[in-house]
Amino acid sequence: MIHLVVLALFAQDLKEGAVLDLGGCKATVKKVDMLPFVESDFTKRFKFDAFDNPKLKELREKYKLADVVASGKDEFDKQVLLLDWTHHQFKKFGRPSASPKGALEILKAVEEGHTFFCAHYADTLCSAAASLGWVDRTLALRRHQDYPNAGSPEHSTTEIWSNQYRKWIMLDPTANMVVEKDGMPLNGFEIRTEWFYKEGKDLVFSIGKERKKYRKSDLPIFLGRFAGFGDLTVPANEMEKYGFTGYVPNTNLMDSGPDYGKMFIVKDKVCDGTKWHQRDVPADPAKDPYFPIGQAALSLTREGTALRATLKTLTPNFKTFLARFDRGEWKPTGDSFDWTLRPGVNQLEVKTVNLFGVSGPVSTAVVCPAPPQARQ
Repeated sequence: MIHLVVLALFAQDLKEGAVLDLGGCKATVKKVDMLPFVESDFTKRFKFDAFDNPKLKELREKYKLADVVASGKDEFDKQVLLLDWTHHQFKKFGRPSASPKGALEILKAVEEGHTFFCAHYADTLCSAAASLGWVDRTLALRRHQDYPNAGSPEHSTTEIWSNQYRKWIMLDPTANMVVEKDGMPLNGFEIRTEWFYKEGKDLVFSIGKERKKYRKSDLPIFLGRFAGFGDLTVPANEMEKYGFTGYVPNTNLMDSGPDYGKMFIVKDKVCDGTKWHQRDVPADPAKDPYFPIGQAALSLTREGTALRATLKTLTPNFKTFLARFDRGEWKPTGDSFDWTLRPGVNQLEVKTVNLFGVSGPVSTAVVCPAPPQARQ
């Protein structure tokens, strides 16, 4: 009987340069590239829209959303096309003249001539993204201070999960805007940090599907003129609305509406002296709200001279894992399988696919057994 010594190498411990003992044989981890599986109070609060929700199918088909994004050259380009589409659905901006719930009702009311503002833009983008298999969540923002005659102190926007960039990215459908730094799209907390602690000097405001670029010195940015409201702009102090950043933990908005009760809020000393909602505040605002999704978090255990791969994920509407060895064919796999190493370089890649057919980020591990002459 062979006695098996099991060595657990969890994703957070699986590091480049680690040496594995495979039953007397040595192997070196040459590359590790993966997102971790995170389970926390904040992940547990989220409720995601369901693949079988008939309202998603109706929204996608009625407004031909697959065609809206079809010309995008990559995932993020498609998401920006959806952002631009959402922005242009709204013909009147200002105090709402109706009280619809969810994207289908909002868009119907738009067609009937009603007026809406930022929260309706955000709800519409959130559900439109869900109908295509992406996760977009709404953010409730509030200025860190009140200014007389300076417009609304609050705003609604969204963050979408980007499999391409492997991070959350802010999409503002009211402004038709993405905010970038050094060519990288930013999330809400990154925008907040750049604005309040680095004076916003490196921020780039990318507007519309054309992605026209502006800097802080270019603000305000003119967006459109609406009867009964006036000019809609990105004003010079718009980013100050990220002082309080509230994360709404559900995306099933056409059924339930935003769950403000379980919302959690990022705030700090810049908010001192201003009152807003009292909610839980994440201890690590750069990480706690920004848990990965769609990942294939990989752990390896030694079993004899082979490795056992085990996968975990937080993937809404999860369908299956896919794996491939040494750049071969992608094949469906369970959440646990054996990886038998051969001489030379061994590469394992794994990813998720959801029920909409959207693939998550690829996780990669490269392991090289020592050659026979080095095993003495």
